[in-house]
Amino acid sequence: MKAHHFLLSAAMTSLVFAILSAPALAGTTQVSAIGVFNNTCQPPVGSPPVDTGDYPPIDLSGSLDGCWYTYVSASRLNPSGTYIEQGTELFVGCLNGTACGTFETTYTFTGKYTDANFTEEIHGRCEHALVDGTGDFADVKGAIKFKDDVVNLKFDIRGHISLAEPGVQGVAKQVAATQLVVSDPARSGGC
Repeated sequence: MKAHHFLLSAAMTSLVFAILSAPALAGTTQVSAIGVFNNTCQPPVGSPPVDTGDYPPIDLSGSLDGCWYTYVSASRLNPSGTYIEQGTELFVGCLNGTACGTFETTYTFTGKYTDANFTEEIHGRCEHALVDGTGDFADVKGAIKFKDDVVNLKFDIRGHISLAEPGVQGVAKQVAATQLVVSDPARSGGC
């Protein structure tokens, strides 16, 4: 019986070390894309949300292919023309044509305009922290930056995305369940 517990304990220890030494994420992917406002943007997968946001959707092409929806929660325009905006966003589409689903971000936009009437944008940029996702973007991590190209009326997009490794969470849950069974005194008997 002691040999049985020793072998079971050794197997559990090996499995735990294997899981802990495996990467928690499938890897970080550098992303780059171009975005333009497009009222008729159609994601390559899924459907647009019922509420498409406070701006026209942004049509992304590049390593991110899909539609980006913006929801403003706070903004401040100073008399000097400096502008700060915060909110959330939703991306519906694919990463490199293989990982598809949705992810949400929180963002902060800072920009400068010629005056307090938004007459002409001089420069602008956004930082987006990825906070949640569905489909292949479940448990997504990363950050994406937009830089406004005010001459060509487009957004230059750069950043990184880390996708959760398929199956690692399921294996970790199985190990936890097995540990509960093994540590239960009522179940420690038998061959």
